[in-house]
Amino acid sequence: MSVITDTVAIEAYIKALFPTATTGKQDVPAQPPPNSFYVRMIDEDRETETRYHFRIDRAYQIVHVANRPDTVLANMDALGSAVYQSELIEHIRVNAFSVSQPAKTENGLFVIIGVLDTSVREARNQTQYPKINNVNVRRI
Repeated sequence: MSVITDTVAIEAYIKALFPTATTGKQDVPAQPPPNSFYVRMIDEDRETETRYHFRIDRAYQIVHVANRPDTVLANMDALGSAVYQSELIEHIRVNAFSVSQPAKTENGLFVIIGVLDTSVREARNQTQYPKINNVNVRRI
Protein backbone atom coordinates (compact mmCIF):
# COMPACT_ATOMS: atom_id res chain seq x y z
CA MET A 1 0.00 0.00 0.00
CA SER A 2 1.13 3.52 -0.61
CA VAL A 3 1.84 6.11 2.05
CA ILE A 4 -1.09 8.16 0.76
CA THR A 5 -3.50 5.24 1.15
CA ASP A 6 -2.22 4.62 4.68
CA THR A 7 -2.49 8.30 5.64
CA VAL A 8 -6.07 8.42 4.36
CA ALA A 9 -6.88 5.24 6.35
CA ILE A 10 -5.48 6.75 9.57
CA GLU A 11 -7.39 9.99 8.97
CA ALA A 12 -10.62 8.01 8.39
CA TYR A 13 -10.00 6.05 11.61
CA ILE A 14 -9.65 9.29 13.59
CA LYS A 15 -12.71 10.77 11.87
CA ALA A 16 -14.74 7.69 12.88
CA LEU A 17 -13.69 8.14 16.53
CA PHE A 18 -14.22 11.92 16.53
CA PRO A 19 -16.91 12.61 13.90
CA THR A 20 -17.27 16.32 14.74
CA ALA A 21 -13.53 16.99 14.45
CA THR A 22 -11.84 18.71 11.54
CA THR A 23 -9.13 16.52 10.01
CA GLY A 24 -6.27 17.08 7.61
CA LYS A 25 -3.28 15.37 6.11
CA GLN A 26 0.39 16.36 6.03
CA ASP A 27 -0.09 20.14 6.36
CA VAL A 28 -0.94 21.75 9.70
CA PRO A 29 -2.26 25.30 9.20
CA ALA A 30 -0.61 28.20 11.03
CA GLN A 31 -3.89 28.88 12.89
CA PRO A 32 -5.61 25.46 13.19
CA PRO A 33 -9.20 25.49 14.45
CA PRO A 34 -10.14 23.91 17.78
CA ASN A 35 -11.21 20.25 17.72
CA SER A 36 -8.94 19.36 14.82
CA PHE A 37 -6.58 16.46 14.04
CA TYR A 38 -3.79 16.37 11.46
CA VAL A 39 -1.95 13.24 10.27
CA ARG A 40 1.61 13.64 8.98
CA MET A 41 4.02 10.93 7.82
CA ILE A 42 7.38 11.66 9.48
CA ASP A 43 9.52 8.58 8.90
CA GLU A 44 9.70 5.44 6.75
CA ASP A 45 11.98 2.43 6.81
CA ARG A 46 11.78 -0.64 4.56
CA GLU A 47 13.22 -4.02 5.42
CA THR A 48 13.34 -7.37 3.66
CA GLU A 49 11.83 -10.19 5.67
CA THR A 50 11.68 -12.99 3.09
CA ARG A 51 12.27 -13.32 -0.62
CA TYR A 52 8.51 -13.02 -1.09
CA HIS A 53 7.65 -9.97 1.00
CA PHE A 54 9.06 -6.92 2.76
CA ARG A 55 7.99 -4.78 5.71
CA ILE A 56 7.42 -1.02 5.66
CA ASP A 57 7.73 0.67 9.05
CA ARG A 58 6.26 4.16 9.14
CA ALA A 59 5.86 6.74 11.87
CA TYR A 60 3.01 9.21 11.72
CA GLN A 61 2.67 12.39 13.71
CA ILE A 62 -0.87 13.05 14.92
CA VAL A 63 -1.40 16.69 15.91
CA HIS A 64 -4.53 17.51 17.91
CA VAL A 65 -5.74 21.02 18.72
CA ALA A 66 -8.48 21.91 21.22
CA ASN A 67 -9.61 24.72 23.53
CA ARG A 68 -8.47 23.13 26.80
CA PRO A 69 -5.46 21.04 27.90
CA ASP A 70 -7.66 18.39 29.53
CA THR A 71 -9.58 18.01 26.25
CA VAL A 72 -6.46 17.29 24.17
CA LEU A 73 -5.23 14.84 26.82
CA ALA A 74 -8.57 13.02 27.02
CA ASN A 75 -8.95 12.81 23.24
CA MET A 76 -5.44 11.48 22.70
CA ASP A 77 -5.96 9.00 25.53
CA ALA A 78 -9.15 7.80 23.83
CA LEU A 79 -7.31 7.51 20.50
CA GLY A 80 -4.47 5.58 22.13
CA SER A 81 -6.88 3.19 23.85
CA ALA A 82 -8.74 2.60 20.59
CA VAL A 83 -5.63 1.77 18.56
CA TYR A 84 -4.32 -0.57 21.25
CA GLN A 85 -7.69 -2.34 21.50
CA SER A 86 -7.84 -3.08 17.78
CA GLU A 87 -4.08 -3.15 17.02
CA LEU A 88 -5.04 -2.53 13.38
CA ILE A 89 -6.15 0.43 11.34
CA GLU A 90 -7.53 -1.30 8.25
CA HIS A 91 -4.46 -3.22 6.97
CA ILE A 92 -1.94 -1.24 9.06
CA ARG A 93 -0.48 -2.89 12.17
CA VAL A 94 -0.03 -0.53 15.11
CA ASN A 95 3.27 -1.10 16.93
CA ALA A 96 3.26 1.83 19.36
CA PHE A 97 1.55 5.11 20.15
CA SER A 98 3.16 7.81 22.29
CA VAL A 99 1.97 11.29 23.23
CA SER A 100 3.73 14.51 24.24
CA GLN A 101 2.54 16.94 26.86
CA PRO A 102 0.05 19.63 25.84
CA ALA A 103 1.39 23.06 24.87
CA LYS A 104 -0.39 26.40 24.52
CA THR A 105 -0.34 27.97 21.06
CA GLU A 106 -0.05 31.65 20.18
CA ASN A 107 -3.80 31.92 19.60
CA GLY A 108 -4.67 30.50 23.05
CA LEU A 109 -5.52 26.95 21.96
CA PHE A 110 -3.80 23.81 23.21
CA VAL A 111 -1.94 21.35 21.00
CA ILE A 112 -0.71 17.83 21.69
CA ILE A 113 1.38 15.65 19.41
CA GLY A 114 1.22 11.87 19.21
CA VAL A 115 3.52 9.54 17.29
CA LEU A 116 1.94 6.44 15.78
CA ASP A 117 4.46 3.72 14.88
CA THR A 118 3.08 1.30 12.26
CA SER A 119 4.05 -1.65 10.05
CA VAL A 120 2.70 -2.87 6.74
CA ARG A 121 3.84 -5.99 4.88
CA GLU A 122 3.84 -6.05 1.09
CA ALA A 123 4.32 -8.95 -1.28
CA ARG A 124 7.03 -8.71 -3.90
CA ASN A 125 6.02 -8.95 -7.53
CA GLN A 126 6.46 -12.53 -8.68
CA THR A 127 7.26 -13.68 -12.21
CA GLN A 128 4.24 -15.24 -13.90
CA TYR A 129 4.83 -18.39 -15.91
CA PRO A 130 2.44 -19.83 -18.52
CA LYS A 131 0.20 -22.61 -17.25
CA ILE A 132 0.36 -26.10 -18.65
CA ASN A 133 -2.55 -26.54 -21.05
CA ASN A 134 -2.85 -30.31 -21.17
CA VAL A 135 -1.15 -33.31 -19.72
CA ASN A 136 -1.57 -36.44 -21.82
CA VAL A 137 -0.82 -39.93 -20.64
CA ARG A 138 0.30 -42.44 -23.21
CA ARG A 139 0.52 -46.14 -22.45
CA ILE A 140 3.44 -48.02 -23.73
